Amino acid sequence: MRAGIPRLAALGILLLSLPALGASYQRGPKREEMLLNDRVVVVDYQTSATSEDLLLPFYAGARVENSYSYTITTKEGAPVLYYACAELATRDAAGRVAEDYRGKLPGQPQPETISDKGGKRLVLAVATATEVRMVTITERDGGSHIQLIRSTKPVIPEARPQQATPRPPTPRGPGRQPGHGMRRGMRA
Repeated sequence: MRAGIPRLAALGILLLSLPALGASYQRGPKREEMLLNDRVVVVDYQTSATSEDLLLPFYAGARVENSYSYTITTKEGAPVLYYACAELATRDAAGRVAEDYRGKLPGQPQPETISDKGGKRLVLAVATATEVRMVTITERDGGSHIQLIRSTKPVIPEARPQQATPRPPTPRGPGRQPGHGMRRGMRA
């Protein structure tokens, strides 16, 4: 169990570094290599995400304010993580938007209300063993702000085994033979 903690920490660091790639301000797709668990991973950033990428419909009549996606694979092409996000704006009330998404999500989850210093949000989420889809709705300017997220379960690549570092040969010569240090009874 403890071996998983460094892997999760490494993934957390990688995910925190993704905005540095320019999520909201990127002008075009970008491909970059990074290290995760001492393995090279490839991050493909796309400047837009579709409802098909998110496996969530865009709310009817809503304006897309921002969207993007990341695909992370090992250098050999094995999947590590997929993440897509879209932010929408509508004039409809948050409760109406939540009911619409409730009817469109598998299992028709009830919206949960979260209130904190950031305000009040309605959150609907569904999860399987391999992915999470989440809808967050916030009241804004007489309408609603909608955030759609889809993320797959991370598959952390195993760390490459550490190669034993070869030891330099022991110097040989007069007075420098292995096992022969100072003789007994001699003082330094």
